[in-house]
Amino acid sequence: MRRWIAASAVMLVVPMVAAGLGGTANAKGAPDPINALKRQLVENRGVKMSKVHTSTYIADGEKEHFWTEAVAEFGRGKIAVIDMTFDSDRRNWTDPIRQVIVEGRQYIQDDHLPNGKSWILREDNEIRPVLGADWITLADPVMLKTVLATTKVKRHAGVYDGTPTTLYQGTITLGQLYKASPGFPFGLVVKPTEKEAKAKISWRLWLGEDQLVRRAWGSWSEPFSKNGDVPVSYVVDARLTGWGAETDIAVPSADDVVTLSDW
Repeated sequence: MRRWIAASAVMLVVPMVAAGLGGTANAKGAPDPINALKRQLVENRGVKMSKVHTSTYIADGEKEHFWTEAVAEFGRGKIAVIDMTFDSDRRNWTDPIRQVIVEGRQYIQDDHLPNGKSWILREDNEIRPVLGADWITLADPVMLKTVLATTKVKRHAGVYDGTPTTLYQGTITLGQLYKASPGFPFGLVVKPTEKEAKAKISWRLWLGEDQLVRRAWGSWSEPFSKNGDVPVSYVVDARLTGWGAETDIAVPSADDVVTLSDW
């Protein structure tokens, strides 16, 4: 069974306050969220994300919480590097996990390594830095466009990151999300089955006056059943702040790293 608990957040698992680079208007003068996001994806600019993921086991109502604090640095139209810390109240969980991720490399901090090393390096061509609210990659213009196309409700909402927001709300399937960005959401590395592809995610996005996402919320259940009951449901709530802040994330040096094979 493939748990939809965003294993990618664990394996891939963003203090900045600065003005964003601003939104973009389309030909009719209306702000355009897709181009507003694209304008942010430039060298040495970034955004901060704070995320809470809650898993609820239907049988007994037991809950587990997972917290992510991350800073993403952009470049060349995508995320160049991400620095994040992941924590949980799951049973047997010990210390927070800090990771720095660039394409093809994942550095995991460990204070108990030999020879004065501080980081474990995992190398894999499929590793990529992702700013995700589990169900959506928040710095992916294609996926953002796909999600917003399923909007059913649009209304004025509260103030986040110092800007009044507009709430967009709707429902989307896992198949639609996977088509927009294969391999995501939930870190799925294989195409969803026909049953899984039909699974629905209820979503909400809060966009500021500059059309940048300030909050992302989603709720779903596993597309698996046992005796007719879905075992786990999930809710994720992510906040984004400091769009456009100057960012310079340091990747661990080779002298401070041990590879998985060496370790």
